[in-house]
Amino acid sequence: MEAVELASEAQDNGLAIMMVTMMNQNLADHPERLDILARLRGRISILAEDANVTLTMHFSNRRAVIYDGIVGIPDVTLRGEFEVIANLARMEKGHFGLPDPKGEVNRSLIRAFREGRLKIYGILRGLPLLARLGALLAVD
Repeated sequence: MEAVELASEAQDNGLAIMMVTMMNQNLADHPERLDILARLRGRISILAEDANVTLTMHFSNRRAVIYDGIVGIPDVTLRGEFEVIANLARMEKGHFGLPDPKGEVNRSLIRAFREGRLKIYGILRGLPLLARLGALLAVD
């Protein structure tokens, strides 16, 4: 069983497939990130508005399941253009395994947030969840 699974109803959701594949590859390449996955608890929903694609990542018990659509009540919701959302999978890693705020992709995400092209609902309460997700998704 993979640490990150695709729910059966998400088989046609390209963004969900991309996230599952990328997360499992990162975990295979960096087994130390299993500790990050173990600390992830909650739900993150992502809406790629221009592509009309939505998913929910549910983290619990050292694993994640990615669903099509919004499932349950998300702790954090990210909403934006597909290209901006896809950049989440390309975040650069910095100190302590956290996303590097000086990385080019990370700066583009911050810029998109400031310009309103990326909206994050629940950011204050969900900041630890987002930081851990960023550390799990970060590229080297």
